[in-house]
Amino acid sequence: MQQLLKPSEVVRYLGTSRSWVYDAAKRGDIPSIRLGTSDGPLRFIESDLENWIAEARARWQPGRAAVANGRKTPWRARARGETANKGGAPSQMKFEV
Repeated sequence: MQQLLKPSEVVRYLGTSRSWVYDAAKRGDIPSIRLGTSDGPLRFIESDLENWIAEARARWQPGRAAVANGRKTPWRARARGETANKGGAPSQMKFEV
C-alpha cells in the first residue's frame, strides 16, 4: 500500500504554501484524493506527486517555465485520458495585429 501524505507534508515536499496546495488540489492542478466524501480529508499519494513532477520536468524547455500540468487539462482529467478540448486537437489561437 502506498503512503498517503497530508497537505502539511506536501507543503514541505514542494516548498509551497498551504493555501497553494489546497487551491491547486481544488482546481485539479495537482493529484489528490478526498477520503470518504467530497468534503473528507485531503490526501496525496507520494508516487502521484513524483509522476506529476516528472511530467513537468519532461515538458521543460530551455527558456520556458516548466508547468506541472500545462494548465490546459486538470491532472485528474488527464489521468482519465481526457483532453483539454474536444477531439484532443490542439487549440488554435488567432491574433489580430
